[in-house]
Amino acid sequence: MNGVTLEKKENYAILTVDIPETRNALSVPIVKYMDQLVDEVIADARMHCLVITGGGPKSFIAGADIRQLVKMTPEDSRYSIEVGHKLFSKLETMDIPVVAAINGYCLGGGLEIAMSCDIRICSANAKFGLPEINIGMIPGWGGTLRLARLIGESRAKNMLLRGKMITAQEALSYGLIAEVYESVEEMRGKAEELARELAAKAPITIKMDKRLFYDAAGKQPTDIAQRDANTLGFLFTTHDAIEGLTAFLEKRAPVYENR
Repeated sequence: MNGVTLEKKENYAILTVDIPETRNALSVPIVKYMDQLVDEVIADARMHCLVITGGGPKSFIAGADIRQLVKMTPEDSRYSIEVGHKLFSKLETMDIPVVAAINGYCLGGGLEIAMSCDIRICSANAKFGLPEINIGMIPGWGGTLRLARLIGESRAKNMLLRGKMITAQEALSYGLIAEVYESVEEMRGKAEELARELAAKAPITIKMDKRLFYDAAGKQPTDIAQRDANTLGFLFTTHDAIEGLTAFLEKRAPVYENR
């Protein structure tokens, strides 16, 4: 699909949305195609990290394509919600880490997809918001849940109910973003550094960590203790865990084999 590309490096991939005329806005066909590309990454055992970014310096993903929204029937809108939730849930639960490298506007569906990633970094010109209230809509791709979970209910409501945009520095102070870089170029370089760093970690342990995060909601401390004990017990049966411990004692870099 024109404007949506997947570039595979040695052990990580970069998915880019680059449609300047719409500021990289999402439509149902674009989301479906992104879902196919994510499946391609999942199926490639060499890929140990995925970076999602927008083309150009001014926009990561500036929400949904309003030209498509205004034509939708109720049935169309329900289908679009299903398509988006499928992709975003897949990103959240896939075994490898997903990095959102945010350049410029990150609004509506753009913020929703960023929040489904594991780590978010941005350039200083980034702006964040869920402005759907301003057009009589809601963030239908899980934005209300994820935003409240990431920055707290009070701040989330202040953004949602007012359609308020926040700056990169505000997003950093809220905990929405992990790191802010001065320029888009620096941020892109740091995103690839981060991808290489994450791809070098033990894949099985990365997968377990992601599952522990995702599975924690609503659990009691006693449940968490049993879950953590079971997970650690499993890791001690793996080559990679023993390799990590041995490499530390031998003062060398570990060689992980995803087993």
